[in-house]
Amino acid sequence: MHEIITEFFNKTIAVLPTIIVRGIIVIILFSLWPKLVSVIITSYKKALRKRNVDPLLESFTSSMLKTLMYVILFFLIIGIAGVKATSLLTVLGTAGLAVGLALQGSLSNLAGGLLILFFKPFTKGEYIVASSGVEGTVDKIQILYTILTTTDNRVIIVPNSQLANNAITNVSRNPIRRLDMVFSVSYDTPTEKVKEILNRIANAHPSVLKDKPFNIRMSVQNASSLDFICRVWVNKEDYWTTKFDFNEIVKAEFDANNIEIPYQKIDIYRK
Repeated sequence: MHEIITEFFNKTIAVLPTIIVRGIIVIILFSLWPKLVSVIITSYKKALRKRNVDPLLESFTSSMLKTLMYVILFFLIIGIAGVKATSLLTVLGTAGLAVGLALQGSLSNLAGGLLILFFKPFTKGEYIVASSGVEGTVDKIQILYTILTTTDNRVIIVPNSQLANNAITNVSRNPIRRLDMVFSVSYDTPTEKVKEILNRIANAHPSVLKDKPFNIRMSVQNASSLDFICRVWVNKEDYWTTKFDFNEIVKAEFDANNIEIPYQKIDIYRK
């Protein structure tokens, strides 16, 4: 028993310097590697910006480069620890199916990111609406997900596969948009009077594009109201401002002309 313990301590003492040196190297790598990655990524981004590369391509490839750098760190540490590369590859090969199944979603997101970069359904700064209901301004695309910023400054992280495999409405791609608004009036309001007021407001508003025709018609006869649809064209950046302006101006004009804006009501008759 004494001989076994002695042999154990002798072997431990023999390899201890090697373990200490390797441990120090690993600690140094862990502490310096993030700084090295940061320097490389920053230099890479500067080089791409000098060449006016698409910002989405910049963020995607930067994300891939960062991932690659940490994969390299992993293999460096494995090598320093004394694990043979052939042994590691054998283990990874044996577990390949399980790893593939586990990473299926991630690989799908990676492929989705590549499709987005290739077909360019949207670019940085454009406002999109996904079929899932998620919407926002495109900030950047990473290796596995796309980052959107909402109008109230929330950050939404969307898997790339969700955007690549489903319908997307790109609100910002075209320079002008049609603004559709519905205004309801009571049944005793003359049709031509409503159309005249809406036409006058549209002609007077500075954001409405005058070279595009207006479309102001009665659209629906509801149970307690007549609905008029007003379609005008505006520059995309004026869309919401114009919509809110119309709501306020139309309300004021209807009040000034004694036009009733109806509400749901029930008439009761007694016999």
